Amino acid sequence: MNLAMSFIRKLSLKKKIRAITFICIALLASVSFLIIFLISSAYKKVLYQSAASTLSYSSRELEFSLTNIDTMADMIMGDAAIQKNLSLLASTNAAELRATAIRGLYTSLNEYYFNFRKSQIRYMSLYQNDFSTHTYQATINRLPDHVTKDLVAQAEAAHGATVWVTDYAPEYGLFMVKELRQIEFLKLNSIGVLVINVDIQTLMNRATATGQTLEKAHYLLHNRGNLIYNSDQINKEGYDAALSLVASTPDRYGLLKRDKEELFYVHNTIPELGWDYICTIPYGSIADSLAVSRNMCLTITVLAIMLSVFLSSRLTDSITRHFDVLVTKMHNFGDGNYIHMVPDYDYDDRTDEIGILHTQFDLMVDQVNELIRSNYLNEILRKDAQFKALESQMNPHFLYNTLESINWRAKALGAKDISSMAESLGTLLRITLDQKTKQLTLYRELEVVQCYMIIQKFRYEERLQYDIIAPDHLLQYEVLKLTLQPLVENAIRYGLEENTETCRVQIIAEVQEQHLYLYVKNNGSYFDDDLLVKLKAQQVTPHGFGIGLLNIHERMQITYGDDYGLTLYNEEELAVARLDFPLPHPPYGSGLQKEEDTHAEINNC
Repeated sequence: MNLAMSFIRKLSLKKKIRAITFICIALLASVSFLIIFLISSAYKKVLYQSAASTLSYSSRELEFSLTNIDTMADMIMGDAAIQKNLSLLASTNAAELRATAIRGLYTSLNEYYFNFRKSQIRYMSLYQNDFSTHTYQATINRLPDHVTKDLVAQAEAAHGATVWVTDYAPEYGLFMVKELRQIEFLKLNSIGVLVINVDIQTLMNRATATGQTLEKAHYLLHNRGNLIYNSDQINKEGYDAALSLVASTPDRYGLLKRDKEELFYVHNTIPELGWDYICTIPYGSIADSLAVSRNMCLTITVLAIMLSVFLSSRLTDSITRHFDVLVTKMHNFGDGNYIHMVPDYDYDDRTDEIGILHTQFDLMVDQVNELIRSNYLNEILRKDAQFKALESQMNPHFLYNTLESINWRAKALGAKDISSMAESLGTLLRITLDQKTKQLTLYRELEVVQCYMIIQKFRYEERLQYDIIAPDHLLQYEVLKLTLQPLVENAIRYGLEENTETCRVQIIAEVQEQHLYLYVKNNGSYFDDDLLVKLKAQQVTPHGFGIGLLNIHERMQITYGDDYGLTLYNEEELAVARLDFPLPHPPYGSGLQKEEDTHAEINNC
């Protein structure tokens, strides 16, 4: 057993699928042959079920049509116009009123006739004492007086219930009679009798034609010995023989020999009406058709098995081929080849499991490539920013230690300006050299700007003016490190380069629609149109020792996405650099005390 399971596990996917398919085909073939044999052995039961199903459908059709007529009779009894006119006719002798009532009854009765004549209604009549009114076809099918009196008597004996009269079916058709009673004030006194004549021959022909699936089926319908309907092929002798057969045997189906012809008969009752029906079917032709059907089933089964083997082999090859391509992709990826294969088949349009596996694997390869590229590029830009920051600060490791000595010496001598410059430059270097964090709170970034501006103020004195406008509730949001100070440096450099007047620099922080915007505005300079695009295309050569504008923009897009970054434009006489950051929730635990401490640190610069 273990050896067999081990052998199965080592088989390739193609062989496993083929083995499963061939086992299923063999099993289905065996079951098919067994079913054919069982069907051939139980042909009598099949004949019965076929005939019974046919007659059941026919009886339902007949019952449905008669139920419609019954429903119509109830509607006539409840019709307000008919109730009114019958009541008027019964209660007055005025000729004019009686004539009006008769016209109304005639009109209403014909309306119902035309609406329900698809139920094979020949005509309809209303009787009240010596008065009667009929639909226009009643004159063609006039009944003898004794038949009319019997129908009215059976209706009155039922006291308002619907009665189906089958006594005169062979000669005059099927009758439905109903005594109409006065509904107004629930008097319920008799005001007339409704007689509906149904063309049972046409009704049965239509019912048996729609449900008949076997050829040469003959029908006979009777009610307690009263013949209601018989097929043209069943004569009086056949009718009597059928009744004798039903009376002599309790079987619902069986074989009957008549005039050297073998017939299969089915006998049953229509439940709602209590009518019995008999159906006979020639047995010989059905038996021959079963033999032909059996042989055809055997032939079709063999051809289906052969076709199934062929199609399953082709289908298995079409499935496993795509798995082979996926395995090759995975081997290449495992060997370090991160560039996915480009097969001669497009898997993007497939929504099945194979398409999902290929597209997801290709997406994973692309994401790995993008992750490698992003991390590599981000690391290069970070190193470049740090290198340029170190370069612009003139060897800060050595300078930081030296500044501490100068600061203490200046304090000892009472030189406050020198001490302030040393402290500012030391703070600037300390934040710049911190490699543990990629992002800073807006406190720290503004602290860097504040320290830098203090140093520049000692250099340019009254020629440099600056303002920092940042609401307190924004100071705890995080921004990308070394993005604001280089823009301030750029504003001072170009604002004072060719300008002998005062350079004014504004740093503004504000929030708009879940975006944190930081603005650096200055006078005395302007930005060229599409400057970032020109820098990226190397159409403009940057100069200076600070961190480049393009570097800031690319670092922000790598960190936050393409919807964020640096925007350069001119506003009136000011050059404006805008930084666009997403607005996350401020860090937990940032309270009022920390905010006050940060203000103190900025002021100490």
